[in-house]
Amino acid sequence: MTYKVNIPIVYEDDFLLVVDKPVGISVVDENEGETATIKDWVKDRYDFKYHEGKIEDEFEQRFGIVHRLDKETSGVLLIAKTKECFDYLKGLFKFRRIHKEYQALVYGSVSEERFEITAPIQRSKNNGLLYTVDREGRDSTTEFVVVSRFQLLSADYSYLHAFPKTGRTHQIRVHLRALGHSIVNDVKYANKTELKSSEAAFTRMMLHAKRVNFTDWEGRDRVFESPVSLLANFPASR
Repeated sequence: MTYKVNIPIVYEDDFLLVVDKPVGISVVDENEGETATIKDWVKDRYDFKYHEGKIEDEFEQRFGIVHRLDKETSGVLLIAKTKECFDYLKGLFKFRRIHKEYQALVYGSVSEERFEITAPIQRSKNNGLLYTVDREGRDSTTEFVVVSRFQLLSADYSYLHAFPKTGRTHQIRVHLRALGHSIVNDVKYANKTELKSSEAAFTRMMLHAKRVNFTDWEGRDRVFESPVSLLANFPASR
């Protein structure tokens, strides 16, 4: 089978593949019947040997995919091409030695210039597809920097850089909702009034994994960055 979806490659060598995941494509099959996933693309492109129904090594099971991005989120994704690279990167994630930077556009004018949200997150008790801030949840910390504020079609927006210190599911989205500034066009966490106000200006959820950096197995500092900017065609002045 030839996989038809175009997945831009940011970097590739014999050990590591870095792609710029498009918005609207799942990393794995999150919903039964999905045919366009990063996992399928990797399987098709690199001819991974995977035996259905058998418990194989995690590297084989995941086709080298080290971490995930939400379907609605675009940006830098790391994929290991060898088990050694996979295990090394998994260790970096476990001990929080991989640093990620996201771009986010949120509703409203955020008053702070630089701030940190530390709030535990767990799966919602009312909706298993959502997550929420809950004191019984897992510790979660995200640092934010306000880059700009602007108005568009009489609505206020803030453009942020987000630096998650932990890696919980939907972490940035949940923390910003708890702040009262949901991500633009986030159909899971923004309210109906917010979604209605932005539907004429934006066609996607405005969250983008811009940059990943870490120290590799040879002691080199590695930085991988998406060439795409979330707000390339929008104002960036205060």
